[in-house]
Amino acid sequence: MTRTSKPAAQRRDEILDVAQHLFITKGVQATSVEDILKEVGIAKGTLYYHFSSKEEILRSLISRTTTRVAQQAQAAAQEPGPAVPRLLAVLAAGRVAEPELELAQEFHASGNAEFHILSIMEMVRALTPALTGIVEQGVTEGVFDTDHPREVVEILLVSAGMLLDDGIFTGEQDELARRAAGVAYAAETLLGCRPGTLAPALEGLS
Repeated sequence: MTRTSKPAAQRRDEILDVAQHLFITKGVQATSVEDILKEVGIAKGTLYYHFSSKEEILRSLISRTTTRVAQQAQAAAQEPGPAVPRLLAVLAAGRVAEPELELAQEFHASGNAEFHILSIMEMVRALTPALTGIVEQGVTEGVFDTDHPREVVEILLVSAGMLLDDGIFTGEQDELARRAAGVAYAAETLLGCRPGTLAPALEGLS
């Protein structure tokens, strides 16, 4: 087999792309390092130059996804306007798209709990800075009333990430609307805004 030399960054992305495809189509637990090597067409030493294990590949995929989400959120946060529409725009921009969403769904499978929780926590870290700035703007505008913008954002993101994840509350799809309404109520309460300010839009994002 002829192997093509590629720049390190390009090879790293290629390994991640192939691994992501295999994790989605074959399953995280069923995919081996050998499967990735065969699909990419590289020697074991080449893979281990970039990643020490399959687990590191998974962590890198989560990091890559959350970096993209953070960039999307920051771009949305740069748009001018009042705090409430900007907050909702950032939340919408922070949603994971295909194929990363398919990988996130795969984390629901048995044996993937560590990476499932890691993906939620990394998403909280990715979205918190942009949302904190918008909440601070809302306090200045008088639409929000809180002395702890960052802490409130973290609480709400963790709550939404856990309560609205059907991989954590398995088999409870009929409870999703109720929980989404609860998260929206909590957001309005903790942010100190007028009831109804956020609820319709936040429930629509669930």
